Amino acid sequence: MSFVAVFGITFALNQAYLKQAAATQTVAVAKKDLLPGTPLNADSLIMIEKPVFGLNNDYVADISELIARGPWYIGEVGLGAGDILRPRRLTSAGSAGGDWRWEFSNREDVCLIAVATDLVRSGGDWLWPGMRADAVVYIPAQNGYEESLPSQIIGPEEDPLLANLLVVDKKNAGGLALAEGWTGDGYSRDLLPAVVTLMVDKEDKERIKALIRYNEEGRIYFSPRSGQANGE
Repeated sequence: MSFVAVFGITFALNQAYLKQAAATQTVAVAKKDLLPGTPLNADSLIMIEKPVFGLNNDYVADISELIARGPWYIGEVGLGAGDILRPRRLTSAGSAGGDWRWEFSNREDVCLIAVATDLVRSGGDWLWPGMRADAVVYIPAQNGYEESLPSQIIGPEEDPLLANLLVVDKKNAGGLALAEGWTGDGYSRDLLPAVVTLMVDKEDKERIKALIRYNEEGRIYFSPRSGQANGE
């Protein structure tokens, strides 16, 4: 009798396990590789049916509802094409420093300025929306008939206008946002980010003029400020 009872319990458990393993749920997954800091939008996601087993309630079943609660940014781990969108791997706009497009369009006291740079040799991929960075300028030597000037390196110590700049966007040489240039096999050198957009107080005209002058006379490099993991 006990054997029959044990068999019955085992059979029931196996059936429950098989039923759970066979159950599916339509969830949001990444349509393409999404790098850390990338703004999340509906166009970068698709709905795919996945086994319920292993989802652990950490999934998105309604893209429009998630987007409505945003804006969101991809967290520091990033997402690969086909990865299930886990809410715990997203960062809210408040945590990421704000939704800069919304903030810019709703403020009258700021302006944007795009600065050409070489992120291969300066900030690399460590510049993202909401980050503060210092700029360092290299002005090459100038040789003239009457006077020759040596090369110069100017940082925040020499010019405070280069300190504490707010980064709100970055694009590659073709004007595409960083995530849009991703191919899945890595960036070619031509697709590496080359333009950083800064948000500056509209009244800070001297800073705007300085950045334009330095961009015309030399090359600007960015050094991300440390201690920003907690929004500092």
